[in-house]
Amino acid sequence: MSAEYFKARKSFDFHPHRYELGNILGLKKGYADNHFLLKIYGLDAVKYEDYYLFHLQYYLSKKTGTEKDFLKHVWHIAENRIAYYRSQDPFSLKHALHISDIEKLTAFLECIAKRDRWNIRPNDVLISEKDKTIAEQQYEIESLRSRLAELEEFEVSVKAMIQDDHLPTFMDLLHQLKNLSLPNGRKLLKADYDSPYYKLVAKYFTYEGKDIPINSARNYFVQKDSKDAKKGVKIPEDKKLFLIVPRKEK
Repeated sequence: MSAEYFKARKSFDFHPHRYELGNILGLKKGYADNHFLLKIYGLDAVKYEDYYLFHLQYYLSKKTGTEKDFLKHVWHIAENRIAYYRSQDPFSLKHALHISDIEKLTAFLECIAKRDRWNIRPNDVLISEKDKTIAEQQYEIESLRSRLAELEEFEVSVKAMIQDDHLPTFMDLLHQLKNLSLPNGRKLLKADYDSPYYKLVAKYFTYEGKDIPINSARNYFVQKDSKDAKKGVKIPEDKKLFLIVPRKEK
């Protein structure tokens, strides 16, 4: 019986839940499917999932079946109603209403389709959906391949090696570069964040024969906090071997 799938309005209940089916006299036997679909026509699309879940919870509370059974029933009655509307005379006075109802039922099925973990939908729907997914994945793969090819242009076979124990020396030079000003007073280098500097070091330089972890490079650009001795790396004075100064005009 279709009535067991959906929660009906009680007779003479003047404050029913907005998703309950029927009228002031309750739900007429044998008309549950009709009332379920009729309610969809008057709902906004954003309410479709809530409407479905409301009746699903009622059905599960009856302990007569699973969501698979419920979804199969709902899909069947909605699909059959769409087929019925499509079979009607396209020149009838109700044609515009039928088209509107078809659109609403189709949107409702698209909303609940994501709950189909059992592939109970028709094969043509499943195949179309899988073809769409495959096409989207192929497009994404091609985009990633293109992006990878672009990134590979920036790869180097051998990284530049920072000699001896002078990683702090090199970092000091980067700090000087980021603080240099042009004769007009504008900064030579402009960046809202320090990430371009420490990522450059981690990607293209080695130290003591090893790659430089990005977190190690980042630590040289973290402001030292006197309350946290572990935060940031301070460059020792004896490692500040070079001074970048403006060239004097002759």
